[in-house]
Amino acid sequence: MVCSITLTSVALPSAAFADEYDTKIQQQDQKINALTSQMSDAEAKVAAIENDMVETAKQIDTLTAKKNKLSSEVSKLYSEISDLNVRIQKREVQMTKQARDVQVNGQSDSIIDAVLDADSVADAIGRVQAVSTMMSANNELLEQQKEDKATVEKKTKNVEKQIAELEAATKELNDKTESLKTLKIQQEVAKNDLEAQRSEEQGKKDGFIKQKKEAEKRLAEEQARQRAAAKKAEEQAAAQAQAAAQKAAAEQAKATKAANEAAASAAEEKAATPAVESSTTTESTTTQETTTSSTETESVVTTPAAAPEKEKEVPVTNPTTPEKGNEAKPGNGGVTSGKQAAINAALADVGNSYATGWNQPGECLVSVRRWLAAGGINFGYGGPNSGYVASGATQVSWSNVQPGDVVQYESAYSPDSWIGGVHTVLVTGVSGGSVQIVEANNPGGSGYVSSNSNWSPAPPAGFRAVVWRFPG
Repeated sequence: MVCSITLTSVALPSAAFADEYDTKIQQQDQKINALTSQMSDAEAKVAAIENDMVETAKQIDTLTAKKNKLSSEVSKLYSEISDLNVRIQKREVQMTKQARDVQVNGQSDSIIDAVLDADSVADAIGRVQAVSTMMSANNELLEQQKEDKATVEKKTKNVEKQIAELEAATKELNDKTESLKTLKIQQEVAKNDLEAQRSEEQGKKDGFIKQKKEAEKRLAEEQARQRAAAKKAEEQAAAQAQAAAQKAAAEQAKATKAANEAAASAAEEKAATPAVESSTTTESTTTQETTTSSTETESVVTTPAAAPEKEKEVPVTNPTTPEKGNEAKPGNGGVTSGKQAAINAALADVGNSYATGWNQPGECLVSVRRWLAAGGINFGYGGPNSGYVASGATQVSWSNVQPGDVVQYESAYSPDSWIGGVHTVLVTGVSGGSVQIVEANNPGGSGYVSSNSNWSPAPPAGFRAVVWRFPG
């Protein structure tokens, strides 16, 4: 059935509209999550750079401490070097003085000269010893001079080497620090850029959420307006159906009364006609009686013919004795006055056409609700399943179907959803194995009310037929 397609002509686009916003919001969430992940990576890199900078600063501090220590040692070494230089200079002065004394006084350091110039052997020995001692002292002085100079040069080179190494390491660490600072700035710029992008995407998401809420608000207002208009149209249609049913009942009563009056008039005429005793008249009388009898018979037969056709369409209302083998099923019991009024309203509506669309009177469900309302039976709003439960209706089996029951096609996978294939009919008669229904909007979009005898449920694939029985 197509009746539910027009029923949901507003609901389906609005659902698609909401899905479109949901899709946009999900896409924004994906972008925001991706940017957040990139920001986390950037923050982790910045943290790693900061840790590296801290370690580098520690290394620089360590090298600085070593350099300071070496500087202190250099100061001491320079002091030692200064002392050595003083001693060296003193020695050089002493050696220079000795050399000058030799030149001025004619003194010689030669052992031969000392022996030759001696006055005696003892003097010669003394002179030799003195010369040897002086020469030995001079030699020691020279050796000490050499050693002191070598020591100064070695210590100076060692300190200078260590200082150079420390300065090179310090320079390398300072360069690394500057590089880390640059890298940190770059990462912070990237992180700030990502934060700006995330803020922008978050703003778009907030905009979509706001637009969705506004659209939902407009949709709710439009649905409320349509429900109010549909309720008004339904009330008008119910009033028209009730008036039509009353008019049909009045016409049926009038026809029945006319038939009864005709029958009574014919009986009076028959009683007032004088009997003719002649033999020739006998035949005429016989013929007249035959005609009268025929007329009377025709009048009697006409009486049920004048009975309302609606009652003939609802055999349960005025049950006849069924033939053997064609007895009514257990569900074919009596019909309450309320359900009979609903059935009469539906039958009186057959042949009419109404507007279709969301909650319009030509929709199948709206029509059934209108017919039940004519009998004082409440069929509230809701889904193809929840609406019945909320109205106090109960499910019965198809084998127990009765006039006044409602057959609802619902989705087997989503019973409470208004989707294509949902359809609603009112059972107006049950006789033996034959079920009569009245339905609206079949074919879909026509809004036409029609009746169908020998009807049985034939839901589309994926749907099922559920029989609902209302109280009252």
